[in-house]
Amino acid sequence: MTRDRGGFVMALVVLLLLAISLAGAAGYLVVSSEFTMARHAGQGGEALAVARGGLYRFVAEQLGPVADSARYAIGNGEAAVTARKLAEVDALTDVYYVRSEGFVIDPTIPDAPAARVVGGYAYHRRRPLRKHGTVVIDVQNLQVLPPGGSVTGHDVGGATCPGGAAPSIAGAIGRNNVTGPPGLRTGSPADEVWPGGYPQLLSRIGLRWDVLADPAFPVDYEDAPPSWGSIPADQFPVVRYNGSLHATAAWSGRGVLLVTGRFDSSDSFRWDGIVLAGWVDERIDGDIDGMLVGGFANHAPYTQTQIRGAIRYHSCNVDRANESLSYLELVESSLFEPA
Repeated sequence: MTRDRGGFVMALVVLLLLAISLAGAAGYLVVSSEFTMARHAGQGGEALAVARGGLYRFVAEQLGPVADSARYAIGNGEAAVTARKLAEVDALTDVYYVRSEGFVIDPTIPDAPAARVVGGYAYHRRRPLRKHGTVVIDVQNLQVLPPGGSVTGHDVGGATCPGGAAPSIAGAIGRNNVTGPPGLRTGSPADEVWPGGYPQLLSRIGLRWDVLADPAFPVDYEDAPPSWGSIPADQFPVVRYNGSLHATAAWSGRGVLLVTGRFDSSDSFRWDGIVLAGWVDERIDGDIDGMLVGGFANHAPYTQTQIRGAIRYHSCNVDRANESLSYLELVESSLFEPA
């Protein structure tokens, strides 16, 4: 009887230990599953943040032609972005669909990364600089003076531009007064005043100066012109100089010359395209076949600027340079997660 009872107790203990082991294993599986689900949910949220970050970065960094695709390392993940043109709104604006897929890899399951996708629509502003005048400077007194000084808003590029000469624009635009001997300013009208100063300049010209002047924003060439013989003759790059620049013959070229500080030029300076400046010196020499726009920095240490060189509106040069400034602008409230 004692041996029988001892065998029963042993069997009961074994069964109880088995039950406890099974309950512990089940509890572990439940906790482990909940932990894994929570981790995947967290990685899914992180992947969504990566996807959004990739899309916003792609839109912000597009200058000139829109890239077909790009990849960015963001945080613990990577974003793969693609862009596709959908339609033309008008001659200066296209609509693109931008798609961004964010990936975050779980080290324990490297073959199954968490992934989320976001998409949105964006306008491509192909020629953002509005052509109001050949010379537009936020300065109280703008003068066009001899010898050598002249400003014309009539298109001098008609012979080389497709379709012939473009419509005339204003010659010289200043804040309060535009003066000089008759005949040195021509256009439609020959001169004009914008009394609103910097705010009016910024709103009417239409450029994202705060973005373009930011040293962190990528441009084609930084603080030095390209070797012009090494790039195609039809390329009109964006050349940014951070600070104040005295432009001589060494800086002659084409495209967009963007000077974040003060701009002035010698009589040996030649430029085909657009010159943009934080502010313009008291005297400008040299030749520009395109446009000169200054005053974006809202800093006007001078009360007058004298144009002593020849600045002529050349629609082909302006349009080619302007296209180098084209950018994407996300359509408001258009971001969504595709099904």
